[in-house]
Amino acid sequence: MDIKSKVRQYLALKDEATLLTKRTNQIKEELLLEVEAAEFDDRGHKKLVIEDEFKGEVTLTKQRRVSKSLDMDVAENILTSKGIKDKCIKMVPTLDEASIMSAFYEGLLTEADIDAMFPSKVTYAFLVDAK
Repeated sequence: MDIKSKVRQYLALKDEATLLTKRTNQIKEELLLEVEAAEFDDRGHKKLVIEDEFKGEVTLTKQRRVSKSLDMDVAENILTSKGIKDKCIKMVPTLDEASIMSAFYEGLLTEADIDAMFPSKVTYAFLVDAK
C-alpha cells in the first residue's frame, strides 16, 4: 500500500472513530436516562437488567462513587477552635523556582546550573493536516 492510500485510510478511519465516539456518547446518555428510572440499591447504585438474545443478561449500572477531600478552610477553623491547629500543620520545605531564577539573574548560578536543574524534555506529536 502506498503512502497516499495509507494517509487516505488513516483519515477515513479517524473520521469514522470520531463519528463512532459521538454516537456511543449519545446512546450512553439515552441509556443513562433509562437507568435513572430504576430504584437505588443498598449501595446507592441504580441498576437495570436487560435480557438480550445475543449477549444474554446485560446489566446497566449508574454506579455511586464517593470521594472525600479536605476542605482546608473548614479544617483550619475546626482545628483552630479546638486549639490543635499547630499540632496538625506540617511545614514542608519547597524550592521556589522564582528565587532560583532570581539567583541566576544575580549571577549566583550559572547557565549550566540552570540547565542541570531544569533539564529539557523533548516529546513528539503526530499530526495529519488535511486541507
